[in-house]
Amino acid sequence: MKLTVILAVFFMFIGSLSLSAGEKTGEQADFEGKLVCLGCDLKSSEDARAACSVYGHKHALKTDDGRYINLFENKYSEDLIKGEKYQNKDIKVHGVYHASANQLDVESFEVDGKTNAWCGNCKAMDGCTSGKGM
Repeated sequence: MKLTVILAVFFMFIGSLSLSAGEKTGEQADFEGKLVCLGCDLKSSEDARAACSVYGHKHALKTDDGRYINLFENKYSEDLIKGEKYQNKDIKVHGVYHASANQLDVESFEVDGKTNAWCGNCKAMDGCTSGKGM
């Protein structure tokens, strides 16, 4: 029984160490990397049985150290997750990171030197300066 409790505390401690600074659950965070189709990327590197040609591409942010950050699916991330407009581009994404689920709730992103945030007038993530706000 004692060993079980000790191991549980040890693994909780190790798990808390795995979060880098700024990557606490539910806190603002910035991630940089390349926007890749998760299925295609894993298929080429790990022989995953992805079928993107059938089910469509679903993009994630791949950091320089090889980690994948999944983007929480909503109107703020739709162009990043489903579209191919930003596929394989270097990108910096800002939002609220939920480490327990490895999900970033996107608030804005920068690609090709242009910052995109939600525009209430355009009803889109774009570089428009009118009607900003969520």
